[in-house]
Amino acid sequence: MCGFILGNFGCASIERTSLLGVGSGAVVGGLAASSMAASDHKRKTTNGAVVGAVLGGLTAYIIHRVIDKKESRVRRETLFNLESHGITTGFDGVDMKKFNTFVSSPQVREDYVETHTEEDGRVLIQGHKRWKIIGNPQFNLARPQKRRKK
Repeated sequence: MCGFILGNFGCASIERTSLLGVGSGAVVGGLAASSMAASDHKRKTTNGAVVGAVLGGLTAYIIHRVIDKKESRVRRETLFNLESHGITTGFDGVDMKKFNTFVSSPQVREDYVETHTEEDGRVLIQGHKRWKIIGNPQFNLARPQKRRKK
């Protein structure tokens, strides 16, 4: 069950991840407190569920943020180091420092596609992120100004 829960953190919105953490934490906390309660069974089960929900929600939130940050770093490193992934830029062997130009970064839009069904409910598409290049990189004639340290 833990593998299922942790596997769903990577491709979900922060709201869904937190809700999943709260729900699973409440169930686990309630079950754990219920099994250990010798007296006042109902109150201890409720308290265990509340504590489990809080801890599960916080844990899910933290795990989601860490995974999201790591994915963002990997995407950024991949986009700006295409040569190391076997994609040529057409400038292999050309010393771009000789030219008074630079190439601007592409503009990338990130969208989240909600979980939905297609083909009359026979195909389930799990929620996922989608990136689209909306602005192509361009050559600029002057190098960007470096900030001077004061």
